[in-house]
Amino acid sequence: MKTSTDKPKGGGKRFLWSLLFLLIAFLSVYAVGSQSKGFSPKHFLEYIDNNNPWWLLAAVLAMLAYIGFDAIMVGTLLRGFGYPKSQPKCVSYAAADLYFSAITPSATGGQPMEAYFMTKDGVPGVISTVVMLTYLLLYTLSIVIIGLVCLLVFPSSFTAFGTVGRIFIAVGAVIQLSLAVFYALLLWKKKLLLRLCDFGLRLLSKLHIIHNLEAREDKLRETMEQYSQATELLKGKRTLLVKTLLLNLAHRSSQILVTVFCFLAGGGSLSCAPKLFAMQSNVVIGAYCIPIPGSMGVTDFLMLDGFSHLMSEQQAANLELLARGLSFYICILLCGIIVLIKYALMRIRKKHL
Repeated sequence: MKTSTDKPKGGGKRFLWSLLFLLIAFLSVYAVGSQSKGFSPKHFLEYIDNNNPWWLLAAVLAMLAYIGFDAIMVGTLLRGFGYPKSQPKCVSYAAADLYFSAITPSATGGQPMEAYFMTKDGVPGVISTVVMLTYLLLYTLSIVIIGLVCLLVFPSSFTAFGTVGRIFIAVGAVIQLSLAVFYALLLWKKKLLLRLCDFGLRLLSKLHIIHNLEAREDKLRETMEQYSQATELLKGKRTLLVKTLLLNLAHRSSQILVTVFCFLAGGGSLSCAPKLFAMQSNVVIGAYCIPIPGSMGVTDFLMLDGFSHLMSEQQAANLELLARGLSFYICILLCGIIVLIKYALMRIRKKHL
């Protein structure tokens, strides 16, 4: 995780990932339309025109809440560590995380850019590091909690998916649980994690997958020492962790509710809304099974696979395109605009220094 005050490198790579993002987005939308029987742009526009405007407004507000809860969560953590920032700045941090996570595989670009913006606003590297680690742990844990509760209340929300869909969801759940354990070890069991990583490096060296073992072990210890300094700041902050977890649960739920509100806007039954929420939580979990920017393709497939058990294929396609367009594409576009404004303000501020 990069926390220096220097501008992150790799602008060319980010440009290429942006192009790949647009290509995958186009192919995903095309695939949804071409694979759904009876779907046509004309029918989709008629579907939008017939939507209940109040439920559609609720979906838009849920999308904005998805960004807003992220910003509040980051602001709460920064304030808890003694570095309060204004809400507009926190919104820019959240937007950077969401935007760059969407256009890079496995969301690898979000946290470094968020940390970069923080350090430019005077947050020390060690603070931005612990904020990101805490965020990653609770962000991952929150979807595991939501998914588990939904599975217990609506077991059919998982079995309704096809074999491939269930495999994607199961793999995604294993990945999320593994990440939650990894982040927890990184925060509270650093010696155990160091031994595990050291064992992994030695095994990879014996298999001739990596070389220069000694240099890699030195880098590992240096990184772990930085994390140790950062995580010491978490001691005695249980209330802060609980508050942040609740905000993450609200953050994740807001994203899922966009789909639920779009379903209701299209005339869906209110009695089916809880099950749809549960199914969409499985979609979110399953989206992590393959490291594709924005989980495009995988998310679209899972939404169509699950929704087609509650409605016709055409209705499922319409709902998928509307919900995905609002909760992801429009959301990411909005975040990108916020990031551009942040960059512009930073340049203006730099010129006046």
